[in-house]
Amino acid sequence: MKKSLKLLLTVAVLLVLALFGGYSYLMKGGARDINSEPAAYTIDANALTANFKTDNAHSNKMYLNQTVAVTGEVSACDAKNVTLNQNVICSLQGAAPIKVGQKVKLKGRLLGFDDLMEEIRLDQCSLIQ
Repeated sequence: MKKSLKLLLTVAVLLVLALFGGYSYLMKGGARDINSEPAAYTIDANALTANFKTDNAHSNKMYLNQTVAVTGEVSACDAKNVTLNQNVICSLQGAAPIKVGQKVKLKGRLLGFDDLMEEIRLDQCSLIQ
């Protein structure tokens, strides 16, 4: 009886450790620091939108989840989001001195293209220039 109890307790402890490790990896282990990554692509906001409108499947394979530097004119901005050329929406990581009408270059992770609204979304964005 003692051996089976020890074995059962050992298996239970290992299972708890494995579950905790898996949970920790899923919640924090896959985090990326986009600020420190070099941009895989540098492109104008209008050209990026045109690529997605022309060939959405190919553009998704090329840009999705990649670090992209996008240049464009600020058409709208608030504390958390900046819109470039009315169709590239960038979620900022921190505050940046950006004004409407200003030409900027932002770097972030491309999340995807919304066919209906014809908008591209980026997150973890930071101002490059």
